[in-house]
Amino acid sequence: MTAPRLTKLTVRAADVPLRRPVVAKVGSFSKWAFVCVDLETDAGVTGRGYISPYLIDYAPAIASTIRTLGARFLEREIAPAAFFDEGMKAISLLGKSGIALYALAALDIAFWDAHAKAAGKPLAEHLGGSLAPVPAYNSCGLWLGPLEGMEEQAADLVADGGFSAMKVRLGRASLADDLAAITAARKGAGRPITLLSDFNQGLSFPEAKVRLSGLDEAGLGWFEEPIAYHDLDNCAALAARLKTPVILGENFHGPHDQQQAIAKRACDAVMPDLMRIGGVTGWLRAAALAEPQGLPVSSHLFTEVSAHLMRVTPGAQWLEWTDWVHPILAEPFEVKEGAVVIPDRPGNGIAWNEEKLAAYGAPC
Repeated sequence: MTAPRLTKLTVRAADVPLRRPVVAKVGSFSKWAFVCVDLETDAGVTGRGYISPYLIDYAPAIASTIRTLGARFLEREIAPAAFFDEGMKAISLLGKSGIALYALAALDIAFWDAHAKAAGKPLAEHLGGSLAPVPAYNSCGLWLGPLEGMEEQAADLVADGGFSAMKVRLGRASLADDLAAITAARKGAGRPITLLSDFNQGLSFPEAKVRLSGLDEAGLGWFEEPIAYHDLDNCAALAARLKTPVILGENFHGPHDQQQAIAKRACDAVMPDLMRIGGVTGWLRAAALAEPQGLPVSSHLFTEVSAHLMRVTPGAQWLEWTDWVHPILAEPFEVKEGAVVIPDRPGNGIAWNEEKLAAYGAPC
């Protein structure tokens, strides 16, 4: 295969309204921000990808960094892994986390898309895997709003794609309120489901010791980020005393952060975030670190590309599914019987709905 040569880079931003507003410990959001990348090549294929910087106000800074970093790769044959290493060296003065790493991840995702398209293979196959439905959980609701209406919302979440798993956000005012939310979610589902929980770092360590002990017999699939994600020693203390698995990962900035968490036994499972872990290349390296420890690997957001990566990840567990990007996608991935179906087409399967991307466009 002759690698395509990068000829043009385009960066756009969009602020997309959410069907159900996000209400969590980290904030409330009625819209979700996206930074979208297109890499044109001399092979006639365009590599695409997106990241989600949470707040649209961050988009100009990230887009500027993407353009500056991407300029060094223009007119060169695309070599994603080599570009990632070169990019990490290039951002060292800015810092190998935060905006600089997000920019590199955005480029890396699009580089791999172009590389797979040039080979004529879906990304999962290009990486040595195969196509198959990926078990997923619905993460589009059960936020920290009123308990009223949770049963109806849970019923909608399960029915949306035949899901057998969904996520409930906890860390409410009391243990009783958390237990009531769990009961409402299960009752609304109307059948046995896997219920995963997320605290969004909302508890202090002393609070977490009491609250999680009270929830440890509730049959939850995991406790996600119960306390500050960087407090690895206390995360380890929680993981050691609880029966329910503790999962971290959405805030790992690069594979090195994950390695530190694993070394401290701060979690029983990991969930890399495609933007923060460093794109496709960062994910692959993080997955390689988890495999020797036998740690289950789930995903955080970025359903489409993460679905491909789960097909080449040892210990792959759950794919997080949201529909937040769907309005700006030409063909959102299907969900059948609770699993995401990866389309059999070259690359990562992302194409833009140009009309909606323009309608929700934001300065960057």
